[in-house]
Amino acid sequence: MARLVNEKLQRVIDRQTEHTIALANHTSSLDRLEKGQEEMRAALSQHQTTLDEILRILRQQGSGD
Repeated sequence: MARLVNEKLQRVIDRQTEHTIALANHTSSLDRLEKGQEEMRAALSQHQTTLDEILRILRQQGSGD
């Protein structure tokens, strides 16, 4: 009887371990996605700044004609 309980308990522990590993992998993936989003936001901000500067220059040139 004790052997049967130990085997069932070991299966439960093994499943919980698998779930914990899967959760850790998902968490790591989410962290990488979040970092990528932050990098994309920074690049977008830089592009927006560049476009604003180009637009400012074009407006100045247009008003000087």
